[in-house]
Amino acid sequence: MSPGAKDPYHLASLHRGLEVLGCFARRPSWSLAELAAELGQSKATLFRVLHTLEAAGYLAKDAAGRYAPGLALHALGNSAVRHEQLRWQALPPLQALAEETGETVHVGILHEGEVVTVQVVEGTHAVRMHARIGRRSPAHASALGKALLAYLPDPELEAIIARHGLPRFTPRTLTTPEALREALHQIRQQGWAPDDEELEPGLRCLAAPITDHTGRPSAALALSAPAARMDEARRAALIPRVKAAALQVSRMLGSPGAAAA
Repeated sequence: MSPGAKDPYHLASLHRGLEVLGCFARRPSWSLAELAAELGQSKATLFRVLHTLEAAGYLAKDAAGRYAPGLALHALGNSAVRHEQLRWQALPPLQALAEETGETVHVGILHEGEVVTVQVVEGTHAVRMHARIGRRSPAHASALGKALLAYLPDPELEAIIARHGLPRFTPRTLTTPEALREALHQIRQQGWAPDDEELEPGLRCLAAPITDHTGRPSAALALSAPAARMDEARRAALIPRVKAAALQVSRMLGSPGAAAA
């Protein structure tokens, strides 16, 4: 973009709101006048921004008229910290499992009904699954996704199915709610989830849930390999290793169940 050219996708009002929120990283509270001076904006413009952020719960105003971070902003920050904690605490167990097996190992979370990969350690084999941080995958067709869908309350599962449907990717994809529910029931019983070429032909995965400090499955750890390298015998040998790595990450996150185990 040439100097001085306007970005057609830039939202000036959102940019002003983000500038305001950025001020609270430098000081815990601000008055309207202080923010106006800090940002070089008119009080009238800033008041509308502050009012909107307050109404959404991202800012709170005290009796003296000063603004401070609200509960919604704290919740957003805590979520970011938890995900960053998950990414880096999961890394050593992922590295150990990838080195031990030679296969790609990754961690994912559910976001808006899809699986988002948040950490990856690639395997050492020349032919291997390639993954990237930030990749989105359909939950019903992936081991990571099914390992998390299995522990959702029924209304949340139904909402995800209604929103995303159950599209077919291979002949093995589960495409009916009945088949998916039956598979999720079995996953809860056995503590791990398979992807038997359901998302991509020739790719098999195993996943186990990661529980957080509340004991809730909030992420999952998966190992992926070409189907030719994951027959029934090797899958049986890999399942306890995948579950053990997920349990190790859960302990690092302070999961009470994992600590007891």
